[in-house]
Amino acid sequence: MYKIKRIFSCIVFCVLTISVCSCGNKNKSDEYAAIYGTTIAGLEDDELFSIIETGASSPVLLVTSEFYEDGWGNQASLWCDVYFPVDGEVKNIGTIESFGTAYPVSYSKTGIYTASGHAMNRFEIDEQTGTIILAEGIYEQFDEDGNASYTLEKEGKTETITEEDYYKAFEEYSETTVVNFSYGASGS
Repeated sequence: MYKIKRIFSCIVFCVLTISVCSCGNKNKSDEYAAIYGTTIAGLEDDELFSIIETGASSPVLLVTSEFYEDGWGNQASLWCDVYFPVDGEVKNIGTIESFGTAYPVSYSKTGIYTASGHAMNRFEIDEQTGTIILAEGIYEQFDEDGNASYTLEKEGKTETITEEDYYKAFEEYSETTVVNFSYGASGS
């Protein structure tokens, strides 16, 4: 078993390097391999990964062991562990989770997103503390009569927002890129 894992780890590392190089992004391939090659090589057989670029100073590694085909060609997931270099060492800095297959984990240059039928969260990497933080949370709540209210949680403060602001946040989420997870050796 150890020999198989060792061979698999080498294949993962090579495929990661070759796949990014073949896209004409040799510099990114080198950067990704230098940062996350060892971490990816150490993943379990059932773990998938994706390396994404957000507003952080380095790319972010996302790892999950559960995925589903989203119908658009992505192996999407509802949750993932987030890895990032902290003090020169790659660390698991947290776990994020969406609720429902209609709301897969996604990303943009402004952060990593999760959602549900009544909430949307945007996470960022806090490079000073080496953690993933909730940068913005948009929520819909209902009172006992079924009336909706909407709130925004940002920078530790909560404020009431309009229904239009709430739907604008979900429009922003709908424009993000779904994280496409893959196994290292096969790419699928």
